[in-house]
Amino acid sequence: MRLNKNTKLSDLMYGHGDQFICTLSGKFYPEKYPGSPAIQLCELKCGCWIVADGNSRVGMILKANPDAILADIPTDLVSIEEFGTWDEDLMDWWNPEPKPFKLALNNKAKSGSKNNLKNKSVIHGIIEKEAKGKFFAISHTLGVGKAITATGRTADETKRRLEAKIKTALNRKQITLDLKAMNQLEDHVCNRTT
Repeated sequence: MRLNKNTKLSDLMYGHGDQFICTLSGKFYPEKYPGSPAIQLCELKCGCWIVADGNSRVGMILKANPDAILADIPTDLVSIEEFGTWDEDLMDWWNPEPKPFKLALNNKAKSGSKNNLKNKSVIHGIIEKEAKGKFFAISHTLGVGKAITATGRTADETKRRLEAKIKTALNRKQITLDLKAMNQLEDHVCNRTT
């Protein structure tokens, strides 16, 4: 992906290792904070670009305008580092499988309201990637000392298996399963076309 003034901000990768969360509220007013550090964009080995610093500000821009482009950020607030000129080892450790903002924002929209997760019928658990092609999930205790586990080749398959086991154990047709990822489940979703 070539970075230019028409680059969509939603195509940039978010730079934190966990699910992207815009922690700032309100609108992005750069003129109110002239001393703010620049939004740092860094090129990855694959040619994608990641926001190493400034996730929340980019998130605020995208919440107001999902089609925002790089030109929407004042030039004095952007620092661009090409691959090799910044410490990529730190980002490999911090976020080895970065995802584009558009994916994170789409997932947030699909998840709907948080009220659903407050529902008592929601069953919580954890899921983790153990090795390439091997995933493990476990529910929190469903009864006195009873938890259910499942394994699979993909995160989706593992979740489906766990869901089926829980439905059988509870004798229910429908459940809502909320699994917290304990590590990065998916491979880097690359914007680069081959």
